[in-house]
Amino acid sequence: MSLVNLAHVCSHLQNASLARLGLTSIPYTKLHLSLALLLQKQGFLSQVKLAGPSPPASCFGQGPRDDHSTTNHPHGAAGRNQHSAEAALALAIRKGLDREGLLGAGFGEEAVDFAQEHAYRSREQLEAQGWHRLAIQFIQNSQAEIDRLVEETEDELQLRRERCADEDEEQALMNEMGSSPSERRENVAQDFLANLPRERSELFQRYGSIPEESLQDITFTWEDLKAIAGLNAFMTEREIRQNGITINAMGLDVPNQGITLPQTRFHDPDMLEAEGVVTQANRASRRLWLGLKYYQSMPVLSNAKMISKPTKRIWLSSRDLSKVVRGNQAGEVKPMTRIGEIMAISTDKGIMEARECVERRIGGQPLCRVW
Repeated sequence: MSLVNLAHVCSHLQNASLARLGLTSIPYTKLHLSLALLLQKQGFLSQVKLAGPSPPASCFGQGPRDDHSTTNHPHGAAGRNQHSAEAALALAIRKGLDREGLLGAGFGEEAVDFAQEHAYRSREQLEAQGWHRLAIQFIQNSQAEIDRLVEETEDELQLRRERCADEDEEQALMNEMGSSPSERRENVAQDFLANLPRERSELFQRYGSIPEESLQDITFTWEDLKAIAGLNAFMTEREIRQNGITINAMGLDVPNQGITLPQTRFHDPDMLEAEGVVTQANRASRRLWLGLKYYQSMPVLSNAKMISKPTKRIWLSSRDLSKVVRGNQAGEVKPMTRIGEIMAISTDKGIMEARECVERRIGGQPLCRVW
């Protein structure tokens, strides 16, 4: 952990707010990312975006349609790759390509993993759209259809048995259609499932034997709901543009990260831009772009002061933090008396706000206070 770099960031954020900047950037490190997410959670920042040396297009809201004559990429077509992770995601949501399809199109494992992670809706989203009800309906309809086919098979068997001339012909008929009702039902079910898509066939095999009155109690997995939803399990371009994606950076989930997808009329993966994707090749150039907030022409973040310093590190127990939060001084740490003031604490569970540390009875190293 570099308190020197953190001191520079605190000074930079304070100066950027006083200068009324709407957007600024800081180096991409785990410490800075954790602090930025804490400030966003506490209401000091409007957005935290991971991008390169230039700010991502998603920071500026909806603008004119991109004709690719201008771009936020700093060096034109440099760094664009037709088999990038963004290209794989674009193909997945537009053409419904699964893992095998993307691998067959020449994408690497890393790009395919990225596309598979972000192309699909989550289990909670699919359930909220009602696909669990349609899954139950599919099982019920399949059970009813098998029952109907079994009745037709029994009627056909009865008619053909009446036309048999001798016992040998009747025995051959029984061998063909099944010697017992359970065997004939199994044959009908196998023929029925053979005509279903593989995912739906496996879904019915798992739940088809459950009584109808017990189907409502089933908790379907994401794979089950995806089998029913089909192409509807994929995110849409509109959703991705509006909400962005959640990426995992240095072990932390960073939500609402913008990502640029090519327009359909171009069909050119070379026009894709890497905004929120970290690779070994671009890791050194990544930066965190922070949106600053203002209220009644005044900055929400007006001051950011260090507590622990490189030459003097301070640790506080949960009891000491409780004193500071309640307006009393603990050692050399002054009390929190300003309206809206927060204190960032480095703990073994990550960077947390002082009040949350008191609630959880966790101590740590106070890094900075912001108000």
